[in-house]
Amino acid sequence: MQEVRADGFDRLDPLGAASADPTIAPLPLLEPELPQYPLAMVEWHDAWFDLDLESPDGCRQDYLVHTVGFLVSEGPRFVSLAQEVLPDGEGLRAVTHIPLPIVERVIRLQRSAESHDRQASPHLASG
Repeated sequence: MQEVRADGFDRLDPLGAASADPTIAPLPLLEPELPQYPLAMVEWHDAWFDLDLESPDGCRQDYLVHTVGFLVSEGPRFVSLAQEVLPDGEGLRAVTHIPLPIVERVIRLQRSAESHDRQASPHLASG
């Protein structure tokens, strides 16, 4: 019988290596590469369903959803946000396409002036 690691590495570590105490050290502070897509928050009227609703007059007009992601498109029909930008130009993952008629507003998120300060939070800017 051959043992294979689940994480995709070719060899198994010796049994004794697994019991060794790991070295704890702070992670190096690396400035991330800026993605080609700006970060944005889209405020939009989501569709919803309620079995207890007796008539359309009782619907919730103020059901606003906020979605944050990488703004990949502001086309004539949709605003598209991706949750992940893949490395090496492999594309995007988890893209949400929101029809323009239900978009209330799009807010682009900008980095603060203290871009190297990890405690600083992003400022909101109208877009």
